[in-house]
Amino acid sequence: MEKALGRSAKDPTENLTYYSQEMEDCADGYCAFVMEEVAKARKRCADPLVLVEQRLDYSRYVGIEGSFGTGDCVIVSDGLLHIIDYKHGLGVLVSAEKNSQLSCYALGALDLFDGIYDIAQVSLTIYQPRRENVSTYTMSREELLAWAETVLAPAAKLAYEGKGEFKAGDHCQFCKAKANCRKRAEHNLELARYDFEMPALLGDDEVSAILIKADELVSWAGDVKDYALQKALSGTKFTGFKVVEGRSNRKYTDEDAVAKAVEDAGYEPYEKKLLGITAMSQALGRKKFEELLGGLVYKPPGKPVLVPESDKRPAMNTAINDFKEMRRTTTMAKIVNKTKVITGPRTRWSYANVWDPKSINGGTPKYSVSLIIPKSDKKTVEAIKAAIQAAYEEGESKLKGNGKTVPALSVIKTPAA
Repeated sequence: MEKALGRSAKDPTENLTYYSQEMEDCADGYCAFVMEEVAKARKRCADPLVLVEQRLDYSRYVGIEGSFGTGDCVIVSDGLLHIIDYKHGLGVLVSAEKNSQLSCYALGALDLFDGIYDIAQVSLTIYQPRRENVSTYTMSREELLAWAETVLAPAAKLAYEGKGEFKAGDHCQFCKAKANCRKRAEHNLELARYDFEMPALLGDDEVSAILIKADELVSWAGDVKDYALQKALSGTKFTGFKVVEGRSNRKYTDEDAVAKAVEDAGYEPYEKKLLGITAMSQALGRKKFEELLGGLVYKPPGKPVLVPESDKRPAMNTAINDFKEMRRTTTMAKIVNKTKVITGPRTRWSYANVWDPKSINGGTPKYSVSLIIPKSDKKTVEAIKAAIQAAYEEGESKLKGNGKTVPALSVIKTPAA
């Protein structure tokens, strides 16, 4: 980021012990997004301030000294303060709307720059690439300060004094007491009432109510099990449970010695395996990888997953949607079939295998016929070209919908080629 801003920066990859192509791509995307926002800021202000990894102290608003956070990127220009936060996590979709973390960061930034820049609005942005989520929420400076006075300060005071009501929610996963919190347990055990009903008897609305809480319930159960295991290892006895050794697999004590022993016996101890895409890309370099292997890589469709409507990914075609699409396509085909061509009267048959099927180049025997169309029959030739184009576009839309790549029509052998 600093390098993109024209500043000197140390290469963070110099001493890496772990490399992830996905993480690098996410970082590149984040950098590009920030630079787009910087370009917008420069249209509002000749010299916007861009800060990376900036400490933002909001102690004055919560009444507790030492309250601060680190803003991933802060862009300050005339009229607008923009706080951008990068989230690499995949498990939880994070929204910028009334986000308390980013709102606190904005308060810290206001404390630093409100007297230098004429800030009227505050924008909060979550950049979460692995969830394809870019969420932005904008409010006025007055709204932010009102929230700090009426919501943040009273809540912070109660929390500091150990008072207030416990409230279960998505935030619980980040709490140190998440495994043995009674309020969270009560919240999740509400689902227990469904244990006495057969799933087939549940209505769609009831299933939806369960789905909303299912992930949280699974997470809570896992937290309780991890907590109980650690307590049991420390000596706590839970009625009806004991600690045992889990399953394990055999391992070599010395891999080099194993390889030598096998080679000495005349066998090959290693298997030859193609490098994975990430490792291959790293070995060749991104440019060379695309040059050599770009046409040999595809992304298969992912496994179907049921997610909330708020998820940014487009909905898959379900069986009912496919059926509806098939009916629609069939109906349209009855109206007009763009891939059908009626040839002109001067068309001739060649290699007609119409009485008996014939095998061509060792393939399955088929009935077939070749057509000879004179070039002077331009009407038929143009109709065939249009039909080929229509067939290509129809196939292209189906393949792309499944995440597959489609070669250009110009490289495909066709009757009109």
